[in-house]
Amino acid sequence: MRFVFKETTGSTNADALALPDGEDRVAIVARRQTGGRGRMGRLWISPEGNLYVSYAVRVDSPATASRYSFIAAVALAQAFERIGLSPRCKWPNDVLLDGKKAAGILLETNGKDRLVAGIGVNLASAPAGKVLYPTAAVADFGITCSPDDFLPILTERFEALEKAPFSDVLSAWKERAFGLGSAVRVNLPEKTLEGIFYGLDNDGVLLLKCENEIKRITAGDVFFGPSEKRA
Repeated sequence: MRFVFKETTGSTNADALALPDGEDRVAIVARRQTGGRGRMGRLWISPEGNLYVSYAVRVDSPATASRYSFIAAVALAQAFERIGLSPRCKWPNDVLLDGKKAAGILLETNGKDRLVAGIGVNLASAPAGKVLYPTAAVADFGITCSPDDFLPILTERFEALEKAPFSDVLSAWKERAFGLGSAVRVNLPEKTLEGIFYGLDNDGVLLLKCENEIKRITAGDVFFGPSEKRA
């Protein structure tokens, strides 16, 4: 992986998508972002002290691309474990500490053969105020870890999991799954579904048990239990 470091940029994902054709296996890293974004175009607040990195990789199919959500999540979880934390993975692409969102993942493609896995990690601080999910930072747990220290741990795990069988990646994700077997609400663009988080299929699709029917959910905002905000 080749690294490109920036003090300030609009969005590391946008920078990675704009790389010339053939420029893959590149990681764009920034101290801060002025236009960071999360899923569905949501703002990702990006002050200095947290990690903002986007990995640009070559993929050969949409199915391969979709796997990177789990590769990135497990890499994050294992990196958190390396510094003494106990993370959980929340479908589709969040990593939680003490039930609160401490990192997010945004996958984007250039429409051809490049996938960008953008990862934001709350190391020093977490967004406050009106946010979709409760948030936390590594510093909240009495652990000091700089972006420069966390990046090589995360990258090593990311690259190792790229080479692993996807079944192993899914198994590692399930071992850390948040809310498995619990009541869940899934907000879709056109409706809201409620049921039990039944598991994942072999492609990582969420299985939602609604009465006697199992529904396959490929995307949506997921809320577990009464402690989370219902949007």
